[in-house]
Amino acid sequence: MERSYHNIKTFLSVFVLSFILTECTQEPPAGEEQTLPKLTTGDVTDITTTTASCQCNVTSDGGAAVTARGVCWSTAESPTTAGSKTTDGSGIGSFTGNLTNLTPNTKYYMRAYATNAKGTAYGVQRTFNTLQEQSLATVTTGDISDITTTTAKCAGKVILDGGAAVTARGICWSTAENPGADGSKTSNGTGTGEFSGSLTELNPNTTYYVRAYAVNSKGTAYGVQKTFTTLQGQTKPAVTTGDITNITETTATCSGNVTSDGGTEVTARGICWSTAENPGADGSKTSDGTGTGPFSGDLTNLTPNTTYYIRAYATNSEGTAYGEQKSFVTKKDEAPDTFKDNRDEKVYKTVTLGKQVWMAENLAYLPSVSPPTEGESDVAFYYVYGYYGTDVAAAKETENYKIYGVLYNWPAAMSACPDGWHLPSNQEWLELINFAGGIQNAGGYLKEAGTEHWREPNEKASNYTGFTGLPGGSRGLDGDFINMFDYGNWWMSTQQGLFDAMFLSLRAHHGDVTRPILPKRNGFSVRCLKDK
Repeated sequence: MERSYHNIKTFLSVFVLSFILTECTQEPPAGEEQTLPKLTTGDVTDITTTTASCQCNVTSDGGAAVTARGVCWSTAESPTTAGSKTTDGSGIGSFTGNLTNLTPNTKYYMRAYATNAKGTAYGVQRTFNTLQEQSLATVTTGDISDITTTTAKCAGKVILDGGAAVTARGICWSTAENPGADGSKTSNGTGTGEFSGSLTELNPNTTYYVRAYAVNSKGTAYGVQKTFTTLQGQTKPAVTTGDITNITETTATCSGNVTSDGGTEVTARGICWSTAENPGADGSKTSDGTGTGPFSGDLTNLTPNTTYYIRAYATNSEGTAYGEQKSFVTKKDEAPDTFKDNRDEKVYKTVTLGKQVWMAENLAYLPSVSPPTEGESDVAFYYVYGYYGTDVAAAKETENYKIYGVLYNWPAAMSACPDGWHLPSNQEWLELINFAGGIQNAGGYLKEAGTEHWREPNEKASNYTGFTGLPGGSRGLDGDFINMFDYGNWWMSTQQGLFDAMFLSLRAHHGDVTRPILPKRNGFSVRCLKDK
């Protein structure tokens, strides 16, 4: 019993001593060990010619705060933060790195990065290619085939789209060099590759220029220009209408020219006429031989003081073709009428044109006279071209007054016509213009013929209407007289706003009529129209 107690005592002593030694030698628990962060590199998206994006994620800070994160990139493998990089905040979690200032059509390497106290960790490396910078497409013009009198085919090929979708392609053509896609063209789909376009409505025996075209967002590209000539086939003749001359009360002469027989003999040609537009060879006409070349036809049995429309014609087995329509007015067969202005006893020639009666001279009513340096828009002013004084009697003794009459500002013009007459409106002038052959021809029919008063060449002037338009010039806004011999200008009653009004203008170098708008302070001639 005593021995057992001793053994137990010894065991307890050893256990206690061992526990004490263990407790004295064991170190306190250490903190978690710090490592580099952990992160992932996502896919590269939103790639353009110079930019790209990447969604990345820092999944662990490695036991120390992440102080910087982003993506780094290079054209060499294993890019680091020593090169190009983004700075996208700190801490763990997802972020987006936006790469900028990249070079088009270039291969890049990129990685996500994250930095803590232990250093910088990198995600897996990704690669991508920036887009090619956009340019015009590359297109070639192919062979021309299946040529007929009026059609042909042409091939083309879009080799490169230039980095942008080809939205239109085809063949363009013209009788002039370097045809463009804003003219005649085919539409042959989109994208790259080969295509063929059918050219239609061509003229026989005619040389055409063609180019393939392709359109993308950068513009329109063209292939090399090629040419071909359509086959000669039978068509209607080609004929032109020439000048109208020797106009009298009942006769006139007109020339024509058959420039092509259309591939078959011209069996009839001449001039056709009517008081209605677009006269045909089934009505009044001359018969002036056969074949091609110039000819002349004499129109007879016309009515005095009447507007006629004429066209040259030519007939072959394919039908009858017509030249451009022209018009003229036969002369009056009676002596001119007159009108006396009781205000100053001046007698004016008058002329009846259609349903209108016009003064055939510029108005010369002159209650007062001012130098051209004076003028307003709302007070009547009267001028005599070349006269700078204020004496009415002296102004009336000048040659310009006797020939061209008086220049009026618009307020004066509105009240200048005598009783029973008025300043014509734009619509009333248009009625005269239409009677005298329309805008393109009326100028010649209204102008006095020759160059006694008009400057050369006095284009197309014939005065067939008897209107006898004279180039009285004008008083300009700069306070001087201008444009005598070159322009005849007559006020209209039609105004535009408070300060401007319309007027009719005839010109020495043109045979047409214009109706401009200018300030009322100008000084122009006046032609009075009889009240209905």
